[in-house]
Amino acid sequence: MKNIQLFEEFSAEKLFEDRIESIRMKAGVNSLEWAAMRANPESAAEKKKHAKYLGGELSKQFVEKVAQVVCDIFGDGKNMKTFLIRLAAAESCYGTNPNTYSRPGATKGIFQLDKASSLKTIGYQGVPIEGNAEIQKNLNRLRTKVKSAISLDWSQVPYSSLAKPLYNAIACRMYIEVKLRDYNYNKKTGVITVVYNGIPFDLAGQAKWWKTRYNTGAGAGTEAHFKNPDCSL
Repeated sequence: MKNIQLFEEFSAEKLFEDRIESIRMKAGVNSLEWAAMRANPESAAEKKKHAKYLGGELSKQFVEKVAQVVCDIFGDGKNMKTFLIRLAAAESCYGTNPNTYSRPGATKGIFQLDKASSLKTIGYQGVPIEGNAEIQKNLNRLRTKVKSAISLDWSQVPYSSLAKPLYNAIACRMYIEVKLRDYNYNKKTGVITVVYNGIPFDLAGQAKWWKTRYNTGAGAGTEAHFKNPDCSL
């Protein structure tokens, strides 16, 4: 079974290295960091091999570079990068929390993406995008960007790969795209009215956005935690 899983991951993730060279250079990503971005921390051997990036002393700097790469793929600005970095701190202390990879069947990676909600919404190999026509349109647009930038066909990425830092961050950014909008459906006309609700630029505003839109009001996370996740690195 392990060999089948590795074959599926390899088949889905044969990226065109020449297409990503400019992105790597812009983000200042070296070959070791790039390898760590595509390593699976749920594998004890891979986590050990890239230990200084995957839970070790360089975890914060590593996440900052992952965020930069993802923002370059999607054409995002500085505010999205800042939010992604703060989100990684709030969710797993940049992957240094010892429980980050402890529930592979339910929660994935540095951004702690839940199989039953966020990952179910954006879809992956064997799981279609869930949501209305506007959500489908926006997520397919982002999938096209990923395909164009690094030649990764998101529909072929297996669940087992979604803890890999690069793919975990891409998945997180896709889910953020869904949460950036309210979708109001008029039953009489069949029309969906989309209302954009962007991420604020200040820390307090981002904390509130995370709690009320990305997270849930009923969840355990608090705005105070987002503003000060107490990551001792």
